[in-house]
Formats: sequence, structure tokens, C-alpha cells
Amino acid sequence: MTFNLTLPSEDDPVWTSADGFVVRSHEGTIRLTGEERFAVKVTGRQTGGRLGMMEGTIAPRFGNVPHTHNSQDEGFLVLQGRFRFINGDQYIDAGAGDFVYIPSGTRHGFKNLLDVESRLMVFYTPAGPEQFFLDYGMREGNYDPESWAHRLRTDSALQEALAGMDVTLLPGEGDWD
Repeated sequence: MTFNLTLPSEDDPVWTSADGFVVRSHEGTIRLTGEERFAVKVTGRQTGGRLGMMEGTIAPRFGNVPHTHNSQDEGFLVLQGRFRFINGDQYIDAGAGDFVYIPSGTRHGFKNLLDVESRLMVFYTPAGPEQFFLDYGMREGNYDPESWAHRLRTDSALQEALAGMDVTLLPGEGDWD
């Protein structure tokens, strides 16, 4: 098969530009939020604001607080385990290899359905929410998941940071079944 293509000239930067990068499996900045452990792998600073990405390990039977991102779409790739996702007024169960896409402005959240830790990748377009985890997530060490839940409910700086990122927390923490 032959294609008649118009190719860029030999001096076009498409041939030499190397703005891509690699993040190795062991790399990422670890932050803890409740019963979630996230490795922030890619930030908006690295991608010109186009993409943020995190790898999460979620505790057994844990579900995060339903919320909306009013400026970002969010995608989830289940790496291991089984999750239930809230998508507006729908529920989606997804297992390893499944991808779930949530457009901006849509109520969403997830819960690990298993009695063991489960893992997923989280993608934001454009980037932004991953910075919240870097700025406000807790470092490993003397970490207490209950203290994070308390902070989320009572810390006005944390709530203002979420509001400043155009994130709205919604009721429904127990609304998973």
C-alpha cells in the first residue's frame, strides 16, 4: 500500500523535538488521603497543564467522598481489584483492565469492592487536581486515616483549597450499594 503524504521539511522540529518524558514504575511522590495512597506520577507543571496522573492503592471496602470537578475530566484505569464508580445517578462496576471516564461537572466517586487493597490509575485533563494531593495529602510515617477525614470535614484551608480548584464535595459517602 502506498500513501501520498506531505511530510514536514527536514528542518521541522517534529523530527528532533524531544519534549516527552518517562516516569518509571517506582517513581512518583507519595501522598495519603484517608484510606487512599497515591503516587503522583505526572503533574501539570510537567505537561504544560494538559495532563495530571496518579496511581492509587485503595484500602479494602473504602470509598471516597462523591464530588465534582467543574473544570477537569477524570479517567480511571483499574489495575487490580474491583471498584464501583458513581457516575451522576448511575453506578458502574469495573475490574482490572476496565477504563471509566467521567466528564467535568459530573458527580462521581469510587469504592473498592474487595476485602483486599485494589489499585487504579487516575487521569485529569486538563491537569490540576493532582496538585491538591501534593499540597494537602499527608506524607507516609505517623499517618492516621481518621485525622485526614477529620481535616476534610473541619479544616477551612483544606475546604478553600478544594473550592479554589473548582471541586465540590457532595453528600453520599454511604451511597454505594
